[in-house]
Amino acid sequence: MYALTMRFTLPADTDWSKIPALMEDRARNLYSNMPGLISKAFVYDPETREYGGNYLWEHRGQIDAFLKSDIVAGAREKFGEPTYAVHRVAAYLDRGRVYVPTAASTP
Repeated sequence: MYALTMRFTLPADTDWSKIPALMEDRARNLYSNMPGLISKAFVYDPETREYGGNYLWEHRGQIDAFLKSDIVAGAREKFGEPTYAVHRVAAYLDRGRVYVPTAASTP
């Protein structure tokens, strides 16, 4: 299991009131059935002008494919180059249930 954090810095004139609806639309129409994606938290902060997500993926290769996808290419074209980091996940907590990836599921 791997985590990806990705952030874009949006322009100063961004209408932040529209961001939650945009993120909900993207969640429903772009991400809901994405192969290998376990979860994504859509995050934004008008004070820092950050827009992005915290992702949890089954395998590292799925992150690499996502970073090369049309979805990310379109976001880069619209918002510029994001900052991102990838990390291995040792344990994942979801509503009180703990998931521990097996060695076989982390390549």
